[in-house]
Amino acid sequence: MSEAKLYKPDLSIRLIFSLGIIAVLVLWVVLLFFLFGGGQLAVFLGLFGIYFAPGFGKESIIPILLAAGCPLWVIISGVIILDMVLAVLIAFNFDLLLKVPLLGRVLSHFTTKTATLLKEHRWIVGLEGIGLFLFMYIPFMGSSAINTALIGRILAIHPKVLLPIIFAGSAGATLTVAVGMQAIINLWFVNPWYAVAAVAGVAAVVFILWKLWQKHVAARFEKDRK
Repeated sequence: MSEAKLYKPDLSIRLIFSLGIIAVLVLWVVLLFFLFGGGQLAVFLGLFGIYFAPGFGKESIIPILLAAGCPLWVIISGVIILDMVLAVLIAFNFDLLLKVPLLGRVLSHFTTKTATLLKEHRWIVGLEGIGLFLFMYIPFMGSSAINTALIGRILAIHPKVLLPIIFAGSAGATLTVAVGMQAIINLWFVNPWYAVAAVAGVAAVVFILWKLWQKHVAARFEKDRK
């Protein structure tokens, strides 16, 4: 990534947005404390912490939270807030975060992997903002708020454009997975076979759409791969 592409806002801008999104996270935690108490809050936050573990995404953490009895609105708001905390901190402080010894190494590693991923998915660049939204919305392996924010940095997309895209993608993906999983759980209590059939149907549709998408991408962006 070239240094010229790094967005370096004034300190006041960094503080306003960074402290602002952290304040939203803190207020969310305080609200949950008053609603559920310290014990249940600790369980919910511990499960949300799994979201940061490698290999875990919305498609895995949301079912875990639902199984633990976490209310749907808590799951949806929590995942979106966590995504936006990561996105805002990267969007406004990436150049500073790179200078933090251990964190800088981690971000550099993420940046290298993200650059490779971007080469493998040239349609993200080809479709511009829509491509970035689709990357955030569809649960690809490696698709996350961190990688989407890093792609935005690599492509020199200003935070005022990047952050709404990430928010829309996060909200859309979270709502889709959470509501879908809740519907499947409800079907399970009605008749387990209904739930199995629903999962099989969704999997089949997703597989077909994915194959059609791969075919479309191969045809449209073949020149970019050469």
